[in-house]
Amino acid sequence: MRIKGIVSALSLFTVIAGCSSEPSQHYVYHQNILGPWDCNYSFKEDDITVSISSTDSYIRNGASNSFGIMKIRYANGMPEIEYSVAGTATWKIQGKYLIQTMTDVKIVNVSHPGMDEIFNLQEMFPTNISESSEILKLTPTELVLDSESGAGLYTCSKASKPKV
Repeated sequence: MRIKGIVSALSLFTVIAGCSSEPSQHYVYHQNILGPWDCNYSFKEDDITVSISSTDSYIRNGASNSFGIMKIRYANGMPEIEYSVAGTATWKIQGKYLIQTMTDVKIVNVSHPGMDEIFNLQEMFPTNISESSEILKLTPTELVLDSESGAGLYTCSKASKPKV
């Protein structure tokens, strides 16, 4: 009986040790997302086309920041408007979802500032808005997110860390 008990205990230990040596998906996602990413996003809705190119950085403490350029083109012949966008957010991973809450955003019209009298995007952009995106791919070099709001895919590649 003792040998059978020892074999069972060793078998159980081997299974548990094998499971614990494999990093959890959450841990892998968390480790892979850290650092700077060069990201691109675009969508078209009715007669508006929006594209964003940004560098998004995810920090271990759950904070993130984003700096980039957003371009908006209207189909009615208006000129393309280019904005500088800078934002901060908090982030967390729950299962296969990245959840971000915007804490601050600054949007500056850099191409046609006079248009702000008609349509001021900064005034229309709320803070503390939360966004949930399914993580379709997250490796050490590639990030692909699908927004649950239906706004499309957000694709990123790992950015080079600046040399000090």
